[in-house]
Amino acid sequence: MKNKLSLKYFSQTLFCLLLVYLFAFPGCASRERAQVTLEDSTIFYPAKFEKVLFKGISLSNKISKKTGSPIKPSIVFKLDDKAKLYASIDNIFSKSKASMLHVDWIDSKGNSFYRKRIDFSPKDSLLLISSAISISTQKRDTGTYSVRFYLFRELFAEKKFQLVDSAAYSKLFPPKEKPKSEKQQQKKITKKKVTKSKTSIVQVKANLVLCKKLSKKTGKPIGADSIFVIGDNAKVKAIVNIEKADIKSNEQLKFYFDWIGPDSKTFYKKQVVYTTSSPLFTISNSISITPEKRQPGTYTLRVSFRKRIIAEQKFELTAKTK
Repeated sequence: MKNKLSLKYFSQTLFCLLLVYLFAFPGCASRERAQVTLEDSTIFYPAKFEKVLFKGISLSNKISKKTGSPIKPSIVFKLDDKAKLYASIDNIFSKSKASMLHVDWIDSKGNSFYRKRIDFSPKDSLLLISSAISISTQKRDTGTYSVRFYLFRELFAEKKFQLVDSAAYSKLFPPKEKPKSEKQQQKKITKKKVTKSKTSIVQVKANLVLCKKLSKKTGKPIGADSIFVIGDNAKVKAIVNIEKADIKSNEQLKFYFDWIGPDSKTFYKKQVVYTTSSPLFTISNSISITPEKRQPGTYTLRVSFRKRIIAEQKFELTAKTK
């Protein structure tokens, strides 16, 4: 009789314990059944997020300061003395009540080595939730690690990743050739696009005008003449209108301005390089005619193209009358 009562009491006790277990841990059981592996290898337990689109856990060495997004997410990372590893997720949580998260980092032996608690309220404008660890060779060993995210102490997402040494990383991701500098690339583009002139000199026509300055509104010469007065701020400006009928696309043309003094010697020579696709264009050059630099007399300007003179004009510089 006593044995039957003992057996009955044991069965009732076991049944009660089973009920307590089921009611106490319903989330864990349903969570295991609802486990989903996302495209980025994140293991997701969507029991609490059935109506929310969860994109997964992003792992990266850096997070952009401008956009706030992870830079080059991956699941394989190289151990480096100055490197960090960020685990981040989008803020998909309730906007009507406060939330409490925990981020747990697990090493290759299954031990938790760093935990972070994150509390935020509906008023917070937090878009990205993240936690970071150092992955220096002094703190970490190679192996398979994982990071887990908990909401109110219930696991809802986790992701595994690899930490490897430099040699293994180089084999997995061979270094690419360093891109050329912007200046080198620009020079290469310019060389491809620019077509050097091979046209006969006969096909280039030039009309030379000497003036004091150009109008800022119209761009036309002001004070066009062949006699100019030497002054403190005075200048002589040369405007050359060029016509080249058989111009090529982005053709590069080189012109030379030779300014010759009363002694028949060049006192100033200027090269003007002009790239154009238009058969009609204008080039210009100027000299200062201050008393410190110039003396009264007859001067000459010669404009040449491909070692031949295409325009020439004499002009007079006179002293300012008192």
